[in-house]
Amino acid sequence: MKHFFRIIGLFISSFFLNSLSAAAQEVVAPQTSSSYATTWANAPFLFLLMTIIILLVVILIIGKIVKVLIEEDTNEIWKLRIKNKSGLILIGFLFSSLSLFAQETESAKPIGSSLIYGMEQTVFWVMLGVLLFEFITILVLCYILFIFLVRKGLIKPVGAILPKWLQFNTLMGNDIPIEKDVDMLTDHDYDGIQELDNGMPPFLKYMFVITIFFAIYYWVDYHVLNASPLQIEEYENQLAQGEADKLEYIKRAGAMVDENTVTLLSDASMIGNGEKIYASNCVACHGDKGQGGVGPNLTDNYWLHGSDIQSIFKTIKYGIPDKGMRSWQSDIKPGDIQAVSSYIIAQLKNKNVEGGKEPQGVPEAAIETEGKDSLAVSIKDSTTK
Repeated sequence: MKHFFRIIGLFISSFFLNSLSAAAQEVVAPQTSSSYATTWANAPFLFLLMTIIILLVVILIIGKIVKVLIEEDTNEIWKLRIKNKSGLILIGFLFSSLSLFAQETESAKPIGSSLIYGMEQTVFWVMLGVLLFEFITILVLCYILFIFLVRKGLIKPVGAILPKWLQFNTLMGNDIPIEKDVDMLTDHDYDGIQELDNGMPPFLKYMFVITIFFAIYYWVDYHVLNASPLQIEEYENQLAQGEADKLEYIKRAGAMVDENTVTLLSDASMIGNGEKIYASNCVACHGDKGQGGVGPNLTDNYWLHGSDIQSIFKTIKYGIPDKGMRSWQSDIKPGDIQAVSSYIIAQLKNKNVEGGKEPQGVPEAAIETEGKDSLAVSIKDSTTK
């Protein structure tokens, strides 16, 4: 037991020596204000300090009881086992705690740069390490005390507290005394080895009964009450949820859309949103049905600057200043430009409404066959729109 308390003293002493050396190194650095002067008025610091003191008193009390009980015991082998176990546990925790503290000290920031609950990092981690070690020490002492009381027959082992059918040996089918194996021998003989008439281990029987009750519950829940979805229905629900998540992502990612990544939308709600944007911003120049006015007709088959989603998006975003088409990128979000571009293609393009403005530009078929270079020449030579 003396060895046990030596380890405790060694650990606490090493912790405080490390903290004092770290504090001495920090004092060398210039300080604008002394945080240590206000530490005693810090509530978390006082709470940790009082907890350390209380746990230390508990350790001394339990340690004294364990020491007296062990010294009065006459079994030297048991004493040696207890000392070895407690010593290994505490030494292992000692080195792990010191290595952790060393890492925290190396990564700690200078004084005044970072506080933890109003305390310097070194002070906080030292106190936290002492608290942790005290908790481990109390657990080790309680373990030694429990083993001693079980050995003396004053309390039952943990396994004996459980009902017999829940004890490990009973669950595994090992509760039959070996002396009764003779009564369980069968007539089966293999090379002089006789077979015992052992039944199925009880835990397997319990698992089998549980599966029967689960099968009944599954049948009632899924096939009688239809309370839970079957696999196909669950798959369809996941597909629907995936579509909803996709639309939500598109809405959130609208700000990342540009003329290079824009795609044609097919969702009815997004197309409807594009229609609203068109009615608010585009009607004055292109007409309420896209028939044209100051701007070109959007319902015929002739286009000046391209009829695909990328070209329309780019035209709306940057505008065509020399033709009177202003840039809308400062007024309409990229996602909304994508929506109104998709609306133009899905609802206005090739509708050829009556009373529309005369064709301008080149036919869409020419755009698809001539390519970008030919289109640029055609636009350059055009004297309209």
